[in-house]
Amino acid sequence: MGAGVVTVGRRQYAVGLYWENSPSGRLAQTAKEAARQPGQQAEFYALRSGAKNGRVPQFGLGQSAAGHKAGMPAFAACLANQQPGSWAGAFRLREGIVVTVVRDDLVVPDGDQFFVNEHEARDRLLQEVGFGGLQRIYAPEAWSISGADSMPVSLLLDERRDVRLRPVEIPKKMILIGALAAGLLLVVLAGGWYYNEKMAEEEAAQQAQRDALRRLQSQANKANPFQKAGPEYPPPERKWEKTPHPLEVIESCRAGLAEIPATVVGWRMTTLKCDGRQITVTLSHDKGYAPPPPHATVNDTGLGATMTVPLPALNPRGRENLTDPSEITKRFLTQNWPGTVNRVADDPPPPPPAGYQGAWLPPPAPWVKRSFTVKVPELPASLADYFGDLPGAIIESVSFSGSGGNAAWTVDGVIYENRI
Repeated sequence: MGAGVVTVGRRQYAVGLYWENSPSGRLAQTAKEAARQPGQQAEFYALRSGAKNGRVPQFGLGQSAAGHKAGMPAFAACLANQQPGSWAGAFRLREGIVVTVVRDDLVVPDGDQFFVNEHEARDRLLQEVGFGGLQRIYAPEAWSISGADSMPVSLLLDERRDVRLRPVEIPKKMILIGALAAGLLLVVLAGGWYYNEKMAEEEAAQQAQRDALRRLQSQANKANPFQKAGPEYPPPERKWEKTPHPLEVIESCRAGLAEIPATVVGWRMTTLKCDGRQITVTLSHDKGYAPPPPHATVNDTGLGATMTVPLPALNPRGRENLTDPSEITKRFLTQNWPGTVNRVADDPPPPPPAGYQGAWLPPPAPWVKRSFTVKVPELPASLADYFGDLPGAIIESVSFSGSGGNAAWTVDGVIYENRI
């Protein structure tokens, strides 16, 4: 047995990592410290975050001598994320046989092994079966193991690649590339800052015009004491206080994914979008026979389908005061958000009451807003660091797109901030 690289479909996965559980909140730092221990000689590590069901975080250590590379998905962790519970499996692949053991949704320390000798792989699987406590067993049909499922690993894995190897030490070449990328990012951010400043100047000029108009109206009212006083304008709507907290929306969307089937035979997912109230999935398939997806609406051509999963209603966040635009811009720059922020138009003013006649010029709201987009490889990932404690942030949608190494979650929303 040992470690190496195997191919599932057209994707390469790292196998043979050594896995450890780590309840510590410093998961990445703990993994790096373990990789640097004498005799370990691990150049890469992979992380599995904890779960609400009580699963603790864990990390795996890989080696370049086994062919492992940065960015390569970890076979056992990706399969464990796709197939939770307690199970063991032996999977015959082109390069050899992989034996994976998962108990209580955790990859056991020696549960990620690669074998060239089929007899050794079978003995290892039978040893784990003998310990008991397994909900499922996967093995080649020719092995004749009682109760074992021979489902192909490609269907079990479903091309999942959300747990990837990371380098313990950053190569000097990557540092240089990172420095160049940071310089380019600064140029882009400077351009965005200049654009926002121009928008702020235009807004200030428009505000000055509105103030001048109100002064003229006030002077006209004083000059004609018999003229009817102006209307009392209602306060502007504090929309962010009527929406749930951003992280509650993210968590509701993440929890709702459990209701989405991992795979539908003959169909492939084209889009997945969550707005905090429901998850909408569109599927498609090429011409040919394919059973309709369960609980989905198939279109007239029979080549597309839509599946909707309702989510539990969330409570509004309640009273929440806003912060200044300079603080939000500073946060965007220092955190190096994996996305963008842009100034957007103000909310429309409150409408006049029914039957009102005359000029209706309510003052602008004491706040403005910006749209934002954040891209992360998995949920909730680092979203709590970006806007978990940011007042006025509203999540409008969470969507999944892309394939392969470009697959990512995109979070769109707006941030309300004080008008300066």
